[in-house]
Amino acid sequence: MKRFLAVLTAISLAVSCVLGAKAGDTKESQGCIALTFDDGPSGAITEKLLDGLAARNVKATFFLCGYRIEKFPEIAQRMAEEGHELGLHSNRHDYMQHMTKEEALDDLSECQSILTETTGVSARLFRPPGGLYSQDLLDASRELGLSIVFWSVDPHDWDKEKASQVLPYLLSHASAGDIVLMHDLTEHSVSAALSFIDTMYAKGYEFCTVSELAALSGETLSPGTYYNRFPH
Repeated sequence: MKRFLAVLTAISLAVSCVLGAKAGDTKESQGCIALTFDDGPSGAITEKLLDGLAARNVKATFFLCGYRIEKFPEIAQRMAEEGHELGLHSNRHDYMQHMTKEEALDDLSECQSILTETTGVSARLFRPPGGLYSQDLLDASRELGLSIVFWSVDPHDWDKEKASQVLPYLLSHASAGDIVLMHDLTEHSVSAALSFIDTMYAKGYEFCTVSELAALSGETLSPGTYYNRFPH
C-alpha cells in the first residue's frame, strides 16, 4: 500500500508539472527542474518575479531570511498564498558553519518563528548561506526537522550585471532533476529566470518545487540530510 501511494503521489506531481506548461504546449515533457531563490523577499524585485511566475503558472522554492520577511511581510504572505514553497535561509544571512549547535538552533528557530507568524507556513527545508555548513549545523537542522537543500546549477547571478551574462549558463547546464540557485535581488536575475523558463518550456521541460522534484525522483526528504539534485 505504501509503495502504491508513493507511486500515486509521483504520478500526481508529474501531472501537476505538465499542467504548469503554457497553454497549447503539446511537447513531450523532458522532465522537471526546480527553480530556487535565495535572500529575499526584496520588495519590488520579488514582486516582479512573482508576477512573472504567476503568468507562467510556475511554482518555485524561496529560501527566506527572517529579517527580510519582517521588512516585506506582505510579499512573504503572497508567496505562500500563490503556492510557492518556502524554506529558511537563516535569520540575518549570517554564515553558520562556525556556529555552535545551540547558536544554530536559536537562529533557525527565530527564522522559523518569523516565517510562521507571517505566513502560517512551517518550513521543512533550509539552505545555509553560502552553502557552508558543519556537523553542528546538520545536527541542529535534524533536531528542527529541516532537510538541507543545496543546488546543482549556479549561474552566479548575484555578481553579474546583465541577464545576458546569466542566461547562457543556465541554458547550457540545466536539465531534468536539477536544482537551480538564483537570487531575487536584481532586475537582471528576474529577467534571466523568466527567459530561462520560457526557453526551457519550448524545449519540453517543466518546473516544480524542490519537494515536488524529490517526490518525482522517489526520494523521501530526511531532516539533517543535504540534497543537491533529484534525477528522474
